[in-house]
Amino acid sequence: MTSNQSAKSGQVVQWGLALVLCMAILVVAQASWATSATEVKKVSEKAVEVGIASQHIHESWIEEEHRLLGEIEDLENLLDHIQWQRKKLEIYKGDLEHKIIALKEKTKAMEAVNLKLLPILEKNLAKLQESLDVDLPCNMTERRKSIHHASLVLNDYDMGLLDKARAVLDAVAREVDLGHRVQVFENEIEIGGQGRRVKILQVGRVGLYAMTLDSEMAYHWQGSSSGWQIMENDTSSIRDAIEMAEGIRLVGLSKLPVTRPETQK
Repeated sequence: MTSNQSAKSGQVVQWGLALVLCMAILVVAQASWATSATEVKKVSEKAVEVGIASQHIHESWIEEEHRLLGEIEDLENLLDHIQWQRKKLEIYKGDLEHKIIALKEKTKAMEAVNLKLLPILEKNLAKLQESLDVDLPCNMTERRKSIHHASLVLNDYDMGLLDKARAVLDAVAREVDLGHRVQVFENEIEIGGQGRRVKILQVGRVGLYAMTLDSEMAYHWQGSSSGWQIMENDTSSIRDAIEMAEGIRLVGLSKLPVTRPETQK
């Protein structure tokens, strides 16, 4: 019995040692399996991350490719437009060269005209000024202002030939228009060294007449040398003419004295 028990005890010990060994092996195997699974998980996660990163890189490359293709297309369009512009500029350049040549020819022609026409304009303006000094003393301020303006334009380097000719012709036109005008206005004249307020009747360049505001005295302009001369017998005719010019009296006939015009060159 004792030997049997000893044998059983030995077997139990052996089974126990075997069980412990198996458990140790299982523990070691489980430990190794756990380590391998963790590493596999980590490797898998890294692989997934790398895949996602690669996908992002691929997508960014595609976007960059589309952007670059768009830029290439825009640059090609810009290049075509620049080439068109260059061709057009060549055409413009040729046209401008022809126009420059034509303008130079016109400039030479205008310079030749200036050399001939400007002296004529200045000469006629000087004659106009001389005639103004001996003409009827009517609207002298405006007339002198017109001639002075024409003189300033003629002496202005920046003014063109057309502006200079227009200024002189305007001054001449004013003088011509004065010869067709009939008007009445108040002014002060000098009689015997004294100023008198009168109504003045201008009948073109035919004559210049004056009458006092009380219609008692009448005067007739007889040139710059004689000046205003009193009219003793024609007072009523001057008054009638003034009333017709003012529209007070119906149009009729009025006998006005006329001075024989002086002969001028």
